[in-house]
This record gives sequence, structure tokens and C-alpha cells, in this order.
Amino acid sequence: MQDRRNFLKQLTMLSTCTWAPSFLVRSVKAAKASGMARAAMGNPNRILVVVEMAGGCDGLNTLVPYTNDFYYQARSSLALAENQGLLKLNNTVGEALAFHPSMNGFKELWEEGNLSVVQGVGYPNPNRSHFRSRDIWHTAEPENVASDGWLSNYLEENPSEATLAALNLGGRVPRALVGESGSSPSIQSIDTYQLQTDPKYRATDEANKNAAFQQILSEPHNQYPLEEYVKQTLLDATLSSIQLLDGQDNYQSSIEYPNGAFANNLRSIAQIIAAEIGITVFYTTIGGFDNHSGQIQAGNNLLGVHANLLEDVSSGLQSFYADLVEMGREQDVLILSFSEFGRRLRQNGSLGTDHGTANQMFLLGGGLTPQTIYGEHPSLAADDLDIIGDMIHTLDFRSVYAAVLADWLGADPAVVLGGDFLDSRIRL
Repeated sequence: MQDRRNFLKQLTMLSTCTWAPSFLVRSVKAAKASGMARAAMGNPNRILVVVEMAGGCDGLNTLVPYTNDFYYQARSSLALAENQGLLKLNNTVGEALAFHPSMNGFKELWEEGNLSVVQGVGYPNPNRSHFRSRDIWHTAEPENVASDGWLSNYLEENPSEATLAALNLGGRVPRALVGESGSSPSIQSIDTYQLQTDPKYRATDEANKNAAFQQILSEPHNQYPLEEYVKQTLLDATLSSIQLLDGQDNYQSSIEYPNGAFANNLRSIAQIIAAEIGITVFYTTIGGFDNHSGQIQAGNNLLGVHANLLEDVSSGLQSFYADLVEMGREQDVLILSFSEFGRRLRQNGSLGTDHGTANQMFLLGGGLTPQTIYGEHPSLAADDLDIIGDMIHTLDFRSVYAAVLADWLGADPAVVLGGDFLDSRIRL
């Protein structure tokens, strides 16, 4: 990383429109070359997209155990019956499962063999605080308060020559992408991730102003502490923004995404993948799953906040996957979704559920074993719950991270996660 910074500092950035593209071509080639670390796995261009379902998604009403009597006993109002249009998964072993009726997108992806389920996911001594539990999932450290995110650790251990190796779409940078040496950027959209020049002269002079700004940043000053770090961060940002804008022409899609911020973020990720600038990790979040009340609509448990959110996730990811197929990149991308915890088995008195423990994760991509369910569903029997009455996890979430790191990204999960969490039950 330091060599690249020294190289960039020494560049003389010419303020012309014709010089910049050749520089960008070299940068893109270098980014592609960095993927050769994964070439032994048969695909050097692999990308990971992490989707966080923030707030604590109710896994029992997402993937419904529709033949389990304990589920119905605990949820007199919330429980979804088999005859309410549940979208059943076939080839299930053990607990019979079905998607919530609003998740048609996930059902179709499952039938096509592009979606896998990981059930019973959690960690020892679960924490029911949103802030602490999200920290745990982001850092892969349940016992101690860690500062470095697991994805940041991956990027540190597997450096890329790309100007931009990871990117968050929408909101603040997640802890997962924050590390000792800095964090990955977060953007709202491609169009806003650029040096803002006078709109009056944008068509004729924007490239010159960008080049002039980069030249100023490249000149050595070092008068103040951290000046070099700030300059390099700004220089990387301007270079990567030019690459993103330049690469937008590569994106031609006929896929119609649903309305909403989550789907817009996924569309932006598809655009950036099409730009081929070497980003390995994308992250985006959809919130609103903390449904202590009003999880369902009074009188109709098929409707409500939770149903709407599940439809957003399901339809958004189905459109995103269709976009990947259209651009021929479905074998290159793995989507991993999680929520910081599940909900209580027993519903509360406000047509909602409170903070719980074990939950499921989803994996989506063209390179998965079709219609696979990893792990075991936690028992819902009273004698098998913890002392608070919550489900006990059957699979450590770090084993899912480990499988993604080892089997998809070709990294050493023990180094990234600080321990050996590979589990034979979850290998991709």
C-alpha cells in the first residue's frame, strides 16, 4: 500500500482530457490482475455483496416452520398457517420450512437453485442489544470489544491494487469495513460520488478541474500530522469516482427494480460491477426490522411492516440477481445476508416480537449447490430453550464467514477471524 501511495505522490497529473483515460485503463488492469490470487479457485473475479437486515429480523416468520406445534402455541396471532399461501421449500430435511408469502422472489430463486439457507445461526452467550450484537457480527468477536471489522481484516490481509477495493452503498460505513488503517468509503449514489464543480461549466471543464485537483493533492507538502493520509484519501476518492463515472457506459440493463432505497442501492452495485474497476466487497443495509409492535396488521397476519420489508428484500435481490445474469456476472458474485439477532419465540402483547437469539442467513449466487439448507433448525420445545425462553443456536455465524472467506474469496479465515471456525456443515 505504501509503495502505491509513493507512486501516486510522484505522478504529475496533466490537466488534459486525453491523458486521464489511459491512466484509468492501467488502473483497471491492475485491479483485474489483483484478482489472480483467486485464480486457482477457477474464478479470479469473485465479488462478495453483504446485505444487512438491521433491527433483528423475525426469522420464524421469514422462514416458517409450518408443521411445528410449538411455533403455533407461542404465536397465537403472528403464526402463519400452511393454508395462508406459504411458499414451501422442497427437499428439506428435518423441520418443514416455507418462505413468508410475500417472498415470491426468494421462492423463485430457490426453485432455480440460486439461493441457499443457513439456519440456526448465532454465537455463545448472545447479546440482545442492537449496538453490541451488531458490533459482534461486524467484528466477528463475541467475547471482547474489537475495533477492526472482519471485512476490513480481509482487505488488509488480501490487498488489492485497485484504487477502490470495497464500498458501502447508503448510510454510514459499517463497522465491518472499518479497520486500524482506515475505512472503506460510503456513497449514496454514483452520481453524487464525484468532485462537485460548477454545473454551468461541467460539460466543458470538469475533466480539467478534476485533473488540477489531483495534481494539487499529488504535490508533497507534509506540513501537518496526518496530512499525507488525508491527501491520499482524497486522491483515491477522486480517482475512484472518475473510474465509476467513466464505467457507467458499461451498464446497459433491461431489468426493472422495485421502488425504494434498498433496490436503488442494489442497482448502483450492479452498475459498479459492470464498470469493472476491481471492487471486491460491497455492503448495503436495509433497516426497520425491530418490530416490537405492529409487526403484523391487526386482523391480517399476512400484512404489516415485516411483510413489506421481506418483499423489499426478496424482490430487490431477485432483480439484482437477474441483472447479474443479464451482464453475465452471476457466477462471479455471492450475496450474503444476515440480521444481528432473531426474535423471541413467543409473541408479545403488541402484535410484535422482542429481541431474541438464533436466526437464519441467506446465500445467493450462481455458483451455489442448488436448494441447499445448511445447519439445523433450533428446537422450539420448552426444555430446549435457554433460561430466558429463546432458541439456542446450532451453528456459529463465524463458520459462515469462514466458509465465505475460504471457499469463495480464497482467503485464510483463521487469520482474518482470529481463530479456526471452519465447520464441515457449511462449505460452499
